[in-house]
Amino acid sequence: MDKRISKSFRVIFSSLYPNFNEEEAKNSEKYFNFILANFPDRSEITLLKIVFFIFSFGIRKVFIKDKNIPKFVQNLQSSNLSLLRKLGSGMTALFGLSTARSLDGEGSVYKHLDYPIYKNTTIEKKDISIPKSIEVAVIGSGSGGGVAANILNKKYEVGIFEKGSYGNGMTNNETFGYHNFYDTNGIQQTRGYKVLLLAGMGIGGGTSVNWTTSLRTPNQILNEWDTLTEQDNYFNSHEFKNSMDYVCKELNVDIKNNRIPQKEAKLAEGLELNNLSYKIIPRNTSNDECTESGFSTFGRYDESINSTNKIWFSEERFEPNNVFSDTNITSLDLSNGRATHINIENNGTLHKVAVDKVILAAGSLNTPKILLDSGYKNKHLGRNLKLHPVSGVAGKFSEEQKPWAGTMQGIYSDDNLFLKDNYGYLLEGLPMHPSLFFPFFPNNLDNFNEFVKSYNNWSGSIVLTSDTSSGSIINKNPQHLWDYNLNDFDHSNLIHGIVNLIKANYLAGAEEIMVASSPTMHWKKSSNESIEEFIYKVESIKNEPYRMLLGSAHQMGTARIHPNPEHGVTGLDGKVHGLENVYIADGSTFPRCSGVNPMITIQSLSHFLMSRI
Repeated sequence: MDKRISKSFRVIFSSLYPNFNEEEAKNSEKYFNFILANFPDRSEITLLKIVFFIFSFGIRKVFIKDKNIPKFVQNLQSSNLSLLRKLGSGMTALFGLSTARSLDGEGSVYKHLDYPIYKNTTIEKKDISIPKSIEVAVIGSGSGGGVAANILNKKYEVGIFEKGSYGNGMTNNETFGYHNFYDTNGIQQTRGYKVLLLAGMGIGGGTSVNWTTSLRTPNQILNEWDTLTEQDNYFNSHEFKNSMDYVCKELNVDIKNNRIPQKEAKLAEGLELNNLSYKIIPRNTSNDECTESGFSTFGRYDESINSTNKIWFSEERFEPNNVFSDTNITSLDLSNGRATHINIENNGTLHKVAVDKVILAAGSLNTPKILLDSGYKNKHLGRNLKLHPVSGVAGKFSEEQKPWAGTMQGIYSDDNLFLKDNYGYLLEGLPMHPSLFFPFFPNNLDNFNEFVKSYNNWSGSIVLTSDTSSGSIINKNPQHLWDYNLNDFDHSNLIHGIVNLIKANYLAGAEEIMVASSPTMHWKKSSNESIEEFIYKVESIKNEPYRMLLGSAHQMGTARIHPNPEHGVTGLDGKVHGLENVYIADGSTFPRCSGVNPMITIQSLSHFLMSRI
């Protein structure tokens, strides 16, 4: 069967990417096989394998000639049958990843464009000694865990347990970064390829690889948190805002630490011409010199970026021997309403550590998994998943854009953040590395060589949707999977934002515009199609699975706060209902999505809650 799958891959791949030589095609095939072996949702891979197996037989040529394969794939994507759309969307996404990533670090497409090439490096695993007991075990070292460890370390003996590694201080390539500093190699998606889930992993968690966007939680969101938890000025209180002030001061959050990069100058111009305001994004950096940071998102651990490991548990503030990297927490031992031990896997060895208190800060995808695997039950655990689903628009300009370079995000517009019923979207710039560009804008019908060589002239932007939609965990061992469906309300807001980005790119002089739909919607100034006709087609995109390509770097809400265990997982103090010594201090506690990039919200909430222990 594997030989037939390889045969189908080569035929389809050579049709979609005709300019790749034999070595480059083999390079992509190796990474495609890596995806097949490591993709978390095995049921999806099984379906793809079956289709490839059938496709490999000669009878296929009677119905689909080799020269018509690109059109065949597009027809799959455009089909009225959901199963066929899923197949077409999955194929283009995985093929796109296979061109931009590689097991040796250099994606096959790299030689066809002007983009910095870095070879795979290494990570030095630290020798650690797992303790027999610890007073407070903080699980996860990202936004919530770092703050929690800092606060509790003043009262207790605290250990930080992180399943990822320390950064290596190198400028890493995309593949190495996603494989080593993102959960599940940065390839996990919600059921059916619906939403790509990017979650940081490593010492510092997402704060060490995120895009440094540091936005405060809007008052309207905090007011709604109060309403949802039946409180009066609890979240929208002076105390919570004092926590936010403290966090922003410690992280040196300031718009002075940013400037509009070359890749977003056209976006800024177009937004203004479209009567939309924009703002400089405040960033959590040491100074205003950290402006060339496009590769920090791959685990470089730039010293000028104020990640949690630099600010909250640096060696000056925290005992370094109590930071335990490469320790995967498999479960908690629960007895008589208490956690007595944490169960750890480190280098293939299982350890049991006695604890007095546990702070779960493993992120909204992993915190519920740990509790579920521990036997804890609450009907809301692993539900109410919010994603801030993102889709994008790319514009091609006559001027060079360098879509990966400069600050990772320079500007945003919040004019439509509260478009309707306290929900809407943000417009933001995008650091568009190849493994974000080619899978989300595959463009398989144009001349391959011309399209790839034009990469430096494209500029990306995103719609970050404040979602009312919800997802839930699919409790399957060993990998917990997630399901998520975008509702009509959120789809309407998403399309509204996409249209505004199209208008902004058009007014700024874009020669071509692409929308991250499936198949890719592509407008060209040289065509007979007016921009109004193109916008009409975009506005007509149905809210059906696999019509839009979606991603998420913001997972929230899977163990939400509510004082009543019938309506939430944790109490107002962050303590898990029914467990007297287990707390949650990450984005999974959010009563609703934060509406803005959640790093500041998570750290502020962690400070607010952990200060009460």
